[in-house]
Amino acid sequence: MHQLYPGPGAELVPFDSDDTDDEDSPSPSSTLQSQASHSTISSSYGSSKDMATETTSKSPMDGRAMRRSSRGSFTRASLEDLLSIDPEAYQSSVWLGTEDGCIHVYQSSDNIRNRKNSMKMQHSASILCILYLDNKVFVSLANGEVIVYQREAGNFWDPQSSQTLVLGTPTSPVTKMVPVGGKLWCGSQNRVLIINTTTLVQEHWFQVGTDSSRCVTCMVAYSQGVWLALQGSAQVKLYHAQTWESLTEVDVAPAVHKMLAGADAIIRQHKAACLRITALLACKDLLWIGTSAGVVLTLVIPAVSSGTVAGTLKFPLVPMGSAHGHTGHVRFLTSVELPEGFDMNFPPNTSDPTGYTVDGSLQRRDSARRRASAHIPPKTNHLVISGGDGYEDFRLTNSSETVGRDDSTNHLLLWRV
Repeated sequence: MHQLYPGPGAELVPFDSDDTDDEDSPSPSSTLQSQASHSTISSSYGSSKDMATETTSKSPMDGRAMRRSSRGSFTRASLEDLLSIDPEAYQSSVWLGTEDGCIHVYQSSDNIRNRKNSMKMQHSASILCILYLDNKVFVSLANGEVIVYQREAGNFWDPQSSQTLVLGTPTSPVTKMVPVGGKLWCGSQNRVLIINTTTLVQEHWFQVGTDSSRCVTCMVAYSQGVWLALQGSAQVKLYHAQTWESLTEVDVAPAVHKMLAGADAIIRQHKAACLRITALLACKDLLWIGTSAGVVLTLVIPAVSSGTVAGTLKFPLVPMGSAHGHTGHVRFLTSVELPEGFDMNFPPNTSDPTGYTVDGSLQRRDSARRRASAHIPPKTNHLVISGGDGYEDFRLTNSSETVGRDDSTNHLLLWRV
């Protein structure tokens, strides 16, 4: 299942609500209290089984109006703007794509356990990836098509207002989409197609490697560089975002083998034989690399300028392995920026060979080393999260009694960066 959180492209100011939006939530009329209401409207939309009501009130203090929907969010703007727009147009939405080709769209404030989706679109092929860019949603299908959904100002997404781009074929669909410098980079087989998001026209393409049987599976952009990995490959490639020139290539196999030195010989040989890159993330001047061996690597991202060409990078790129990883594949890597002043308790820090701070929350829940929790310092407001099969501390030998205990259990590992 693929998901997307397209943010609002509006000038209206959203207000957070403490309303949990469940079946016991009070109605808008009982929740919104206005001491001096100049104008009140009510409208209903959706099916009779799941009606949504909203209330708009005008404040005498600044002449602006505030609307609260039954979905639990506030919006404030001029009364004229609130009366003229679609109630859901400027709310963030969540897009979920499934293997059977269906996309479900929910409002971000919805509780999807007891809320019907706001919109549902059925396609003829599986959903491979979804990307929100320039007030458009790009949906890649397994048949080689990319569907582009758009919306007019002040309106919610219109499933009838879409365009179809044929960028690939059923044997070489678009497997990855990334925004780079205002353009859309699409990985199709071992090619990268560069699309103008305004005209929806392909402006350029280039080939990654010579093996057409390997498709682009991972792609991230950072500054003026774009990092790519091909299917079944243990090499990560760096391309220039403007000139499309190949700048360098880094083999992660030596770093992974070093981290697996203490593993059982059979397991080590198996992981080395099928080693490949499974996830990429660029965050805080570091490239995070997830592998099929469960090892998470970090690589200092070199500075790439408009004049950077192949052979001019100033220092060798050597990935470093983290002691904390997964027993099986690293399924994904993502980052979260915590709000300012957000309090979150963690067990105390532990040392990590990469030289970066690793949260004690990476320790096993049943570990005897678990001690009292500590607060994240305000300056460390970024978390990097990896998801994968099992948890493994690569500092331990295969004689440890904890080896294999939760190999089949999905784990999330959190780093402070």
